[in-house]
Amino acid sequence: MPHLSIYATLMEHAARQPQAEALVFDDRRVSYAEFCDQVSSFASWLTNEGLTPGQATGVCITDERRHLICTMALLCLGTPQMSLGAHEVDSNKRALARKANITQLVVQQREGWMEGLKTIVAPQNCPVSRNAPPDLFPSRTLDTVGLYHNTSGSTNVPKTFGMTLERLLKGAKRYAENPRERRALRTGSIEFDAHRLQRICALLAGNTCVFARDLNPSSIVALCANAEVSLIHLNAYKLASLAHAATSECRLPSCTGILSGGSRVPGALRHRVKAFLTEELWVLYATSETGMISRANPDEHELFPEGVGYPAPDVTFEILGRSGKPVRPGEIGRIRVHKSTMAKGYVLEPAGVASHYQDGWFNPGDLISQEEGEPLVFHGRADDVMILNGINIFPSAIEDTLESHPDVREAIAYPVKSRIHGDIPVAAVVMQGQRQANPVELLNYCRQSLGVRAPRQIRIVESIPRNTGGKPLRGQMAES
Repeated sequence: MPHLSIYATLMEHAARQPQAEALVFDDRRVSYAEFCDQVSSFASWLTNEGLTPGQATGVCITDERRHLICTMALLCLGTPQMSLGAHEVDSNKRALARKANITQLVVQQREGWMEGLKTIVAPQNCPVSRNAPPDLFPSRTLDTVGLYHNTSGSTNVPKTFGMTLERLLKGAKRYAENPRERRALRTGSIEFDAHRLQRICALLAGNTCVFARDLNPSSIVALCANAEVSLIHLNAYKLASLAHAATSECRLPSCTGILSGGSRVPGALRHRVKAFLTEELWVLYATSETGMISRANPDEHELFPEGVGYPAPDVTFEILGRSGKPVRPGEIGRIRVHKSTMAKGYVLEPAGVASHYQDGWFNPGDLISQEEGEPLVFHGRADDVMILNGINIFPSAIEDTLESHPDVREAIAYPVKSRIHGDIPVAAVVMQGQRQANPVELLNYCRQSLGVRAPRQIRIVESIPRNTGGKPLRGQMAES
């Protein structure tokens, strides 16, 4: 099995392009030469403070720059790590630490839940610790776990899997080959694993990571122009917020495109993005466990407004019906996926999720369709399908219909349980600005398109509850 030295990879970038920007903040820019020096110094300082290289380590640092320096230092030391972010409750952080056999932490400040674990408090400024011994930064085989990745999931305690160095290297290669990734702005906190992974791969590729504190349209436009941002990564919820707040003066510079995913990006939202922000929009379908499955390109949205692109070359997939056999073209079924670099299973797999991995396939529980010769279409989670008197009703169909109404900004569909009828479809909407179609008008609008699959009730709400990954919480809406 080939070996990889994270430290040697970073140093190669610093030697080839010492003044190239590794990190761009509102008030500071960090070159590759400076960044690699900080990572090396921090790694040496950690070992002097008693960190045991190679022993699984938790990272509890909210500050973006310090977190990223610590993350890369631990990777250089050959130390598997897990982000135990502030968004997790203390009991979850303890459970996640036990799951990965974490005995040591690098933290911004000590907290009560850390009792019994070795804790090293990261300094405000990068420590000066020169002359690191050459054997401090080992190379590791590509199947070595570099990160423990926690899914956003729908369970109280996230599912966890190991992210290998091979997957980091392949992610870096993909970023290095894509000119759009050269100077990318990622809007999610580094404490979230998906965003942390993107930044690690970007740095291993020799690209520039741009950070933003303010996500209002005018600030984003100014930052993209000033930092020459080539691509903005943001989830579908943030994309919707940005697009609906945008005006004709908020168009992004011609050098800047947008990549969105994490949940459905409806055709109506894509149209608004193209009208107000940029024509350069990519829509990603991916899972934490597999990475990218498909991606819709800018020239596909008009012809396939709900499509998520054609499968990537390294993806093998099948769409299966209830019988477990492949569905006919255009029919909706559950997708299963195989990639050589996908996670092979979960760490201490929780009860009820064993079916995600079967016979070398990963089953994400997503509903997909594909017409002959056309892109994949994502219809949502299989668990979210409502069954009313034996009729399957997809929340995505209700949400798409409501969001096509000019007065509706966001919509969510969910079931109210009935012992007689099964799942009675209900929807909640957030209205667009001051426009106020009433619920009866919206119900009639849905019935014209959906017939019996239309919601039986529509509520107007101030906001839709979402998890930390931006995915709507249907169960919480149903309980309310």
